[in-house]
Amino acid sequence: MSNHDGEKVIAVMGSTGVGKSSFIQNSVPPRLSTKVKVGHSLRSETNKVQPVSWVNEDGTRVKLVDTPGFDDSRAGMTDAKVLIMIANFLTNEYKGKKSQLTGLIYFHRIIDTRVGGNAQRNLRMFQKLCGNDTLKNVVIVTTMWDMIDLEEGMQREEELKSSDDLFRPLLDEGAVMMRHDRTADSATAIIKYLLGKDATTPQIVHEIVGMGKALEHTAAGTELQSEMRELLDSLKAEMREMQRKLEEEMQRMGEERQRMEEERQRMDEMKAKLLMELDELKRGRRCIFEVTDPPPDYEATNKLPAPETKCIEDYSKLLGLVRERQSTLAPTYLDIASSVASCTIDFADAVEKSLKSIQSASSTLKPVLKSQDVHSLRRFMRMDPHPKTFTQGTWTKARHEMEMVTKDIDAILSKYGKRGMLDRIRNGRRTNALKDILGSTKEIIADMGAMVDWWIQVNGAIRYVEDAAPHKTGDAGFADSAMVALTWVIDAFDAYCEAYAHCPEDLRDAAQGMSS
Repeated sequence: MSNHDGEKVIAVMGSTGVGKSSFIQNSVPPRLSTKVKVGHSLRSETNKVQPVSWVNEDGTRVKLVDTPGFDDSRAGMTDAKVLIMIANFLTNEYKGKKSQLTGLIYFHRIIDTRVGGNAQRNLRMFQKLCGNDTLKNVVIVTTMWDMIDLEEGMQREEELKSSDDLFRPLLDEGAVMMRHDRTADSATAIIKYLLGKDATTPQIVHEIVGMGKALEHTAAGTELQSEMRELLDSLKAEMREMQRKLEEEMQRMGEERQRMEEERQRMDEMKAKLLMELDELKRGRRCIFEVTDPPPDYEATNKLPAPETKCIEDYSKLLGLVRERQSTLAPTYLDIASSVASCTIDFADAVEKSLKSIQSASSTLKPVLKSQDVHSLRRFMRMDPHPKTFTQGTWTKARHEMEMVTKDIDAILSKYGKRGMLDRIRNGRRTNALKDILGSTKEIIADMGAMVDWWIQVNGAIRYVEDAAPHKTGDAGFADSAMVALTWVIDAFDAYCEAYAHCPEDLRDAAQGMSS
């Protein structure tokens, strides 16, 4: 810095809301005080380096400079931007040779019971900007003494002076502490003290101008980079932890969904079994194999028939009818189409599950037929769900659901029948369409009933095998009648899988095409 007489500069620094602008307003002559904007909240009012100049009565030209804090809360006011503004101001003042930096003021609120992270960051940045050689030109100003008991304030003041991580290092290098009580007298006293100091050059100016360092390589720039990296590492750690928790939550939700799906499937199987038992009770049927001993012509008279596949054809007919009568059935079309599509997809899903169950059962029984392995037979009998009840129950449940659709269509037809003659004439085409669809649903119900009867016979054969076969490993081989019955069961399983192999896929495609 030049030593000739010129404008003397005092820079004002510190955290947001510590009273910097208010101090400047108290310091300048009354005619200039209106030029200083004072905030009344913790949000910063200083968005750039703001100098206020005047000439004292003794002819001294004074420039008091307000600076934004390194904790500015506004969008776009980053710590890096604040550092750039302060560094540019200080270096420009130095290069201009028209000013002398005689003082720097650092503000701190005496009411703060603890020095938070923002205040500590501001203090560290202030020290790096100044450097030790400039601290003799520094005044640490405590503010807001009118908001605290004097004795308590003095105690905090001593703590600030004696703390190694606060102001003691600055005071040891020549800085002083002074109080500002919101009066012009206290502000003038601080200004007068600093105007009596020799000019100084802050460390950041030495580094940029004298040593040619880039801002990022100065002590203040390095400090800011270090803090940014620390914050970035902390943020990355938080993001990793958040990602971990998110993955755990997604896994938990996936497990919960799987548990609920398993529970739904268990209840579905239980429903199918109960419907099957109710149906058997209602029909009072006896299976052809429910006899003590088979007749002499057992093999000829008890050969199981192939499973009916007419149900698939009638389902395709039903879906075609609903599609064709879309315009005729409006506005009830959506309800009917939705019910039929839902029932179709549920049936397709049920048949698919039954196929998997029967395929597994067939692969288990074939070694039994080949080696008369009692262990494999017991494994088949322990299967859960057991094909003996699961598949028959599947068809019983499907028939029950189609009966519900039939009842809904019947209810709609019943409403049309109760209207006047004119309404019945107007709804004639709609009524005929509903009757056609109703006839198709009843055909499907009959088809499903035939498949339930078929499974009753298959299950009777399974019970016969279980009763006629030995129950302990090492017992004598299977009776001939049990082997014959077991052969027919396996043949029936294979015939069912072959007959309905493509049924689920075909029905889903047809139902989805209808709903779209």
